[in-house]
Amino acid sequence: MSRYFFYIRYLPEIVNCEFLAGKCIRILHAYQTKFKLRNIGVTFPEWEQDSIGRTIAFVSKSQGVLVILSQQNYFVRMAEEGYFQVGAVQLVPDGQEHCEFIYYRERRLEKATPSAKRRMLKRLQLRAAKAGVEYVHKPEVSECIEVPFVHQLPSGSSSGADFLLFVGRMECEQQKPADFNSYGLGNRPEQQGSVPCLRPIIFDEK
Repeated sequence: MSRYFFYIRYLPEIVNCEFLAGKCIRILHAYQTKFKLRNIGVTFPEWEQDSIGRTIAFVSKSQGVLVILSQQNYFVRMAEEGYFQVGAVQLVPDGQEHCEFIYYRERRLEKATPSAKRRMLKRLQLRAAKAGVEYVHKPEVSECIEVPFVHQLPSGSSSGADFLLFVGRMECEQQKPADFNSYGLGNRPEQQGSVPCLRPIIFDEK
């Protein structure tokens, strides 16, 4: 089945790419949550070790949902003020090989952050209170978490809570089922939610 995409490029000469990527994903999360969608994936055509890059793109089999997403107020306003270049929704070209990537959420690192630990503590305390028992804090056991390279993006939930989104990337040999979470990310263990490498397509336009 055909896939469509549009991209956003951050235009300022000096820019925090991770902050803007996190903001764009937050807009996607709100959009997909509102309309109960899970069919839009994100990709980062300029992904490098030192930066997630100046470009973020959104991919879906539905052209219509991408058109509406591209018209979200934040994207339109940032384009009008000269901060974003928002590309048109277009078809991923057929007849050529695309390297496929799965961008995924690395929850093991997220759970180790101080904010995540505070949220967990609060949940445990509330659970104990509802059960009518006293919560007894257990000493933490230090553990070494070995994970592939990730980028850290400031993001937020639909409840308004801020947190860091740890995003990793893996290459896959062929296109995988387009199952994404509300943040547009795939699933690494189950190898679902792949998106095409759009770097040659986008930068051929320049």
